[in-house]
Amino acid sequence: MYNGGYMNQSTVSNKVHSILKNEPQQNAAESIHNYLHYRSEKISYDLLEMVWDRTNDGMLLTDSDGMIVAVNEAFCIMVNMQESELMKLPFTVIYDRNMDRRQIFDEYKINVTNSSFQKKYEKRLALSSGQSLYAEVLTSILVDEANETFVLTEFRDINERKRWESSLHQSEFHYRSLFENSVLPMYQSTVDGKFLNANIALLRLLGYDSFDELLQLNVETDVYVNSQHRIKLVENLQNGAADKATQLELKKKGGSRIIVLAHSRILLDDHQNVIGFEGALEDITERTMLERQLQANIKKLENTQEELTKLNTQKDKILAIVSHDLRSPFCSILGFCDLLKSEFSTLTDKEKLDYVGYINEAAIQQLNLVNSLLDWSRLETGRIRMKFQPVSIAKIAGDVMNSLLGIAMKKSIMFHLAIPAHLTVNADEQLIRQLLSNLIGNALKFTSSGGTISVELKEDSALQSVLTVSDTGIGIPAEDLKKLFKVEEKYSRKGLEGEIGTGLGLPMCFEIMKKHQGSIDAMSIEGTGTVFTLTFVKQARTECKKVLIVDDQKGNQLILSRFMKRISENSETIFAETGREALELMKTIRPDLIMTDYHMPTMDGLEFIRRIRSDEAMKNTPVIIISGDEVDYFIEADPLTSTLRKPIVFTELKQTMERIQF
Repeated sequence: MYNGGYMNQSTVSNKVHSILKNEPQQNAAESIHNYLHYRSEKISYDLLEMVWDRTNDGMLLTDSDGMIVAVNEAFCIMVNMQESELMKLPFTVIYDRNMDRRQIFDEYKINVTNSSFQKKYEKRLALSSGQSLYAEVLTSILVDEANETFVLTEFRDINERKRWESSLHQSEFHYRSLFENSVLPMYQSTVDGKFLNANIALLRLLGYDSFDELLQLNVETDVYVNSQHRIKLVENLQNGAADKATQLELKKKGGSRIIVLAHSRILLDDHQNVIGFEGALEDITERTMLERQLQANIKKLENTQEELTKLNTQKDKILAIVSHDLRSPFCSILGFCDLLKSEFSTLTDKEKLDYVGYINEAAIQQLNLVNSLLDWSRLETGRIRMKFQPVSIAKIAGDVMNSLLGIAMKKSIMFHLAIPAHLTVNADEQLIRQLLSNLIGNALKFTSSGGTISVELKEDSALQSVLTVSDTGIGIPAEDLKKLFKVEEKYSRKGLEGEIGTGLGLPMCFEIMKKHQGSIDAMSIEGTGTVFTLTFVKQARTECKKVLIVDDQKGNQLILSRFMKRISENSETIFAETGREALELMKTIRPDLIMTDYHMPTMDGLEFIRRIRSDEAMKNTPVIIISGDEVDYFIEADPLTSTLRKPIVFTELKQTMERIQF
């Protein structure tokens, strides 16, 4: 029974029952009574309430005056509003303010009066949240035992279906247009697989210049990717089983592949003998790629959701761990401040200096922790702008050692630097400096007087460089090694002279190496020392032999090709006009370098790069992206991707090429 406020359980159950029946009810209470009478062993009010609460469709119940009296959780999520924001308000509160709410409300009143609601229709809703929603709307009029009239409206989210319908509509329009203009690829062939006839559209589809070329082909081996597929199709046609379009993979001239839908039938002579086949082909390569990409994107979204859940859990752990350390220094600071404030006149000068010293020490500890947290957060969230270039590890390590030389001399610790001056790694200089400062600074804390700290770099192979930072200190317990690089563990120990760490230095080192597509490992024996090993991955190629230029402007292709010939005379340039065409070429061609425009049809340069980096075979290919926009801000930290601004200047391109390791 409606009491002017929220719906009680009985009324909601009646409403849900009406939905299950999927038809308007003139007396919902009587209908559900009859329904329960005959189906009592299978359904209950509790079950109906469960349907209301758990359905994915949004449910809205309004009274004859258009006031909201009940909504389910799915509806609240759909319109991005809380139940408390909706109840007892006109249903038009869900619509965008720019819409004519009064007209919508007036139409509702007329429909209630005349019982003229459209039962089922599709509609695009502009919501007050600023979002829009395509929904399938089902409307039912309910009358309870007190003769109160209610309107139950069910909203089913069909955004995804609409997107697919739009995509399919575009494809269908494309193919229909081809058919109407006689450009649908059509053919006739013999039983043994020779073309008898074909139209110009088929020549274009398969990439041939003349019909004479087609006559020389064996369809089974030269056109089909898998000859068994034609054998199977022929068998189905002869047996009358191929009454639907068949999806086939065909080869174009040059070897690239396409996917088509073949609408085929047999050709018979006057005596009903099979003399050949004919059919029309639909090129569905792009649509199939979109479907595959959609599935890949769905999988990627699922993985992203899992990663976000993991990161959220990690964040909670970090906050729980560091909250204690964030508070602890304030105990000392506030305590000694209180003593100085209340007992200043009775304290000796030495006590005052000691107290100020304690406050200073606690403040420094707090500042170090906050700075470490901020640095780690900026690196983890990608807010640090990284600039990859060949850097001298010998120079950076020497600078770091010089800055820490005073501490080393005070503790009688020797520094040993063994890095050939000519060895470089492709890295961000500031982050590598921070990395070495953390590692060498840690080594100083845990190395006794007379010990040695060594930094060495060597080229382990043509594929990688290995940097080691070792000490002769007290070492790390074996059970603690696995905690070193996990920020949620926040592993920290006091140094030999009581130095306090933040526990975030080594996780920061791990993130820095991760950004450089490298790795960091630790080995330690208690009482002997610790060795940190950092591996920097290099490119295996030593010469740029093949360059893939991706640009839809012929002029830009020519300029870049000319520039590349001046930089590398023996290099071969390959052209593609779109990212999709380039990806297809890269299935058979492995370029040493890719130069791509940012603004391109169907797929921009950033999406093209993301596709490259997600492919195991292509992910280590150097890329130069060219644009008139500030695109480097949007590119994730990637040591293999460089950016150039238009117009292209030869000297800038040459300098960029010199920084790339092939």
